[in-house]
Amino acid sequence: MARKGDTWNESEVYRDALTLREVRRVTTAGLYNQTPTYHTNIGFSADGEWLVFASSRDGKSAVFRCHVPTGDITQLIDPVVGGGAEGLGIGGGSLCLAPRSKWLVFMAHKVLRAVQIETLEERTLLDIGPGRRGGAPSIDPEERHVVIAVAPEHPEVLAGVRPTLPYMEYFAEHGGMWLKLLQVPLAGGEVTTVYEEDGARTAHNPHSPTDPDLLLLDRDFPPRFWAGSDGKTNRIWTLRLSTGVLTELPPRDRARFQVHSVWTFDGEHILYHGRSAEGGHYIGATDPRGNTLREWGFHGAQHYGHISAMAGRPAVILDGNLTTDLLLWLYYDREQPRVEIIARHGTDWGALPGQFPHPHPLSDPTGRWISFNAARRGRSDVYIVAV
Repeated sequence: MARKGDTWNESEVYRDALTLREVRRVTTAGLYNQTPTYHTNIGFSADGEWLVFASSRDGKSAVFRCHVPTGDITQLIDPVVGGGAEGLGIGGGSLCLAPRSKWLVFMAHKVLRAVQIETLEERTLLDIGPGRRGGAPSIDPEERHVVIAVAPEHPEVLAGVRPTLPYMEYFAEHGGMWLKLLQVPLAGGEVTTVYEEDGARTAHNPHSPTDPDLLLLDRDFPPRFWAGSDGKTNRIWTLRLSTGVLTELPPRDRARFQVHSVWTFDGEHILYHGRSAEGGHYIGATDPRGNTLREWGFHGAQHYGHISAMAGRPAVILDGNLTTDLLLWLYYDREQPRVEIIARHGTDWGALPGQFPHPHPLSDPTGRWISFNAARRGRSDVYIVAV
């Protein structure tokens, strides 16, 4: 694998067959290449010139920046042993970029680290430590603090014995689940616990893009936790850090488990979707106080997928649910939904274990680019479409 500071270009450019938009396949080597998750404003720099991603090559993994207009790749750190498994190497699910200061936060071997993507200066922020596993980190819009959720590790794994039950089933039967939100300055410093709750778990706690005191929080309860919670408690809430006040963001649909949810770029709304009680999916938008703006039931939609926010358009980006292989804009500015094709991602959702094949589309803050991941024949790559 290359070393810190090495720069090269392995990209290919083509026209999307459906929309004729220009698409750059940024990566053509490695086992997996993966951008950050579907959350808002965490993958591109503020000017849209840089995109970050993780990659596993030659049994090691690292984080990288891509110069969006040219496809030039620079390795940002020396490689670490292992791929993207929990507590081992680096995967896209642990990446979060501060768009203006360009500090990239990531997890490697249960240590939360940061690297400035232009100077390559590095910092160590937090050691998650034994007995705990971390979620997806979030950087506040002032780019001063990082918040990350932690939860207990599997007790039998910690004891060095073969697990009698998988992680989720173990805590559903035996209890003992908890969540803590840890906050650490992006510049490094004292770690504080800003929220804790027994019996619940979360992996996602993204900051509002405009309010550093407000988080969007998944709350998962037994027996199914992230696969369906307790079947009655609404999943997504806002959390006011300064007061600890939780505000419920319920859908109109009777099924109150939103699978994915994201902020709009202006912080005015939260976009969400979930499995409908009537079959298929519902997709909607609410404000941070829980007032629904739009919600539609797509009861014939049977596919898996994610949603993300689009800069400069009143539209949700879909990578699944309605189709298996297309990136779509679903506009929510009118009562009647409108759908527009962006490009084909064409991922093989089962080509790799875990979430490496998931497209996880991201809009850059200028609204010029959308990134996505796609997997075929046992490996995955990063792509950027000009919109």
